[in-house]
Amino acid sequence: MAKLVLVLLLVLVGAVNSNGLGVEVPEVLEGSNLRLASYYADHMVLQREPNSAVIWGYVDQTQVITVEVRGKSYPAIPEKVSYSVSLVWRVVLDPSPPSGSLNITVSAADSGETITLKDVLYGDVWVCSGQSNMAFNVPHVFNASEVLEDASNYPDIRLLAVKKTESESPLHDLNSLYIQWSRPSPETLGVDPSDYFLYFSAVCYLFGVEMSKHLGQVPIGLISSNWGGTPIQEWSAPEVIDSCPSYKFSEEFTSKAKARGPQHNSTLWNAMIHPLLNFTIKGALWYQGEANTGEPAYHYACLFPNMIQSWRKQWFQGTGGNTDEAFAFGFVQLCTSNVPFNDTNFAPLRWAQTADYGYVPNPSMKNVFMAVSIDLPDPTSPFHAIHPRYKQDVAYRLSLGARGVAYHEKDTQYQGPFPDKVCSLNSGAIRVDYAFSNITIVSDDVFEVSYHDISE
Repeated sequence: MAKLVLVLLLVLVGAVNSNGLGVEVPEVLEGSNLRLASYYADHMVLQREPNSAVIWGYVDQTQVITVEVRGKSYPAIPEKVSYSVSLVWRVVLDPSPPSGSLNITVSAADSGETITLKDVLYGDVWVCSGQSNMAFNVPHVFNASEVLEDASNYPDIRLLAVKKTESESPLHDLNSLYIQWSRPSPETLGVDPSDYFLYFSAVCYLFGVEMSKHLGQVPIGLISSNWGGTPIQEWSAPEVIDSCPSYKFSEEFTSKAKARGPQHNSTLWNAMIHPLLNFTIKGALWYQGEANTGEPAYHYACLFPNMIQSWRKQWFQGTGGNTDEAFAFGFVQLCTSNVPFNDTNFAPLRWAQTADYGYVPNPSMKNVFMAVSIDLPDPTSPFHAIHPRYKQDVAYRLSLGARGVAYHEKDTQYQGPFPDKVCSLNSGAIRVDYAFSNITIVSDDVFEVSYHDISE
């Protein structure tokens, strides 16, 4: 049988969303047989050593599937699965050092079909998720024109943007994407300047830039999967919801929450995170919490560390142990919502983001790092003060945390000043001694104290 070359076409559709933008995951073409899962495409990044990357896809007939990388062949026998009418095949590749551009060939023995993935890199893959401050795109940050003009200098950063979608049950593959794997450019970093919550995530991309500059020859893959106005319950598996005490939303919170976006437990976990669990990653970044400030902070203090553990466990299982069971997880501690800083619910939420410790890593949040942003208010932001434009600073702080936690750089100082000793003076003042020297007093009359009732 003559060899049939199957070209995967990602079709632009005109009514994917209100912006008319998006990439639909291709449907099975008539007579076709061999397919890849949605997030395998030209220009992608696979996770480098010491982890092993996983490649999987579909086929309609039982036959040997062979994946060839760097001259080595990896055979697979398709199997029946409950979530697909097609058979599913899967291979685990050998650990690979960072690489330049290479091709990967997937072939079906009986049908003769072949898929060739071009310009594939081995590097570090990070997933970026959360709500609107993570969704906030590059063209609307401070100095955006410089960032966009500089994008061509980072050809080894690759971007994948997951389209907003919900599901009542866990999906095993993505329904659609905003952009398939691409190099950064003014187009892929923000096609529609009128929508500052579309793609690509500024915090995610700028983090990638910082890591690329620091790591040098290590490609960076960035997967953006976020939805503005969504609470943490949306991004959590049912086991996480069940692990925390039940409670009822107030009528006021429920009314405001419904106006922002999806408000059903686990539906974004099901549709926008669960499909990625078979893809090996280095770590995850999280910028979320504003949508949970209308509920008791102690609930977030339970949900957040449990969500992190759940993501880790299920990514470890989904990739057959090839994603680290305690992969690094970074988050942004909330800034302020308005001026003059009367956002009384934000301080308790900031405390809850650390599982009531006030710092990370801690016993409940191991291998976790944090970027503080309370000193970066933007009261004149045209996107409202709750969406500050200082995303470069946030990304830089996240990169320091990643270097200290994910890359184990002992000399990288990524934590803020930590109180070593606190005592009251006869004058009525409080003396605080800090263990670190990285503190500068910039004001004599402004500070924040978060009160936590240990009886809760």
